[in-house]
Amino acid sequence: MANKVKEYHKLPGLKKGFFIGKYTLWQGTDHLLHIFSRFGIEDYKRYYFNDIQAIITRKTLVGKVQNIILGCLLLLFGLPALALDGGWSIFFSAGTSFVFILLLINLLRGPTCETRLMTAVQTEKLQSLHRLKTTFKVMDRIGLHIQQAQGTVSREDLNQMPQQPEARRASPGGRQPGSSPVTAAKHENGRAHMILFALLLIDGVLVASEFFISHVVPTILSSVAGLGLGIFVIIALVRQHNSDLPGSLRTITWTSLGFIGLSFVVGYIVVMAFVFKKPAIAYNQWEILKAMASLSPWDSPFKLSYNIFALCGAFFLGIPGLIIQQRFESRAKKPATSAANPSRPAAGYRAPQAG
Repeated sequence: MANKVKEYHKLPGLKKGFFIGKYTLWQGTDHLLHIFSRFGIEDYKRYYFNDIQAIITRKTLVGKVQNIILGCLLLLFGLPALALDGGWSIFFSAGTSFVFILLLINLLRGPTCETRLMTAVQTEKLQSLHRLKTTFKVMDRIGLHIQQAQGTVSREDLNQMPQQPEARRASPGGRQPGSSPVTAAKHENGRAHMILFALLLIDGVLVASEFFISHVVPTILSSVAGLGLGIFVIIALVRQHNSDLPGSLRTITWTSLGFIGLSFVVGYIVVMAFVFKKPAIAYNQWEILKAMASLSPWDSPFKLSYNIFALCGAFFLGIPGLIIQQRFESRAKKPATSAANPSRPAAGYRAPQAG
């Protein structure tokens, strides 16, 4: 009996869902099969080689943000491991080793990316292709099949193809007759994001001051800043939905949500551990606040770990977030300036240079 020919071959790349499921990409004889599977249920999407118009890959900052978070956790566990002795030193050393392995694996996997497949009727995100190394391997593998299905175009044929009029290309609303309308993303100025990242930096400065000042004022201000962070991270996430904000800014905002939520949980655990040691002040919020303010991070491994985590997260998220937001805001102002002055070239046009 002849061996059965394998109809599908799994391509490199795998993406886990947020809570459940996973995304995989398979190669068939004349098409790609994108599968999302969860608990025995699978969703299929087929993309025939003849219909593929383009596969676009864009590098993202997700990998860098992950490395920053893991680096913060490495400091969070590493510094107490060096400063403490006994059982606590063993605990923090084990945590340092685990985080270091995760950081090393993430570095070896390479930069992250976002890959989208375009056809005449749709643009779909290929979730499994989220690492540049993996995406390049898949492109090399399926590129030949796409060429065999569609043929190749020589440079002479490209030069003979009619060019699209400049005004048509520059017009944001220009589209081919009969094509489906494209819903434009709403414009967002990013002011809520700017406030969020500024509050992160302010909170980082207040946490850093606790290493040198044991006073109730920085503690109160840090609590107010934490409350503002919880409010503005929700506002920023709502406003960035279906907006034209860059993907890197969206990623940092979601990461800030995780950082703020984790900070609240860890801070609550630190306060509860402190209260258990002093049950006499358990029902007096003001006394708890003053006692926590008078406690130096150098005297408590719990508070030292929490302050290092809060300090690293605040600066490693706040500074890049403000830089990206300012760059986006400056780019958004340039087209408006060009449109206001008709004597200037249209957006996307580059004047020829002499020589």
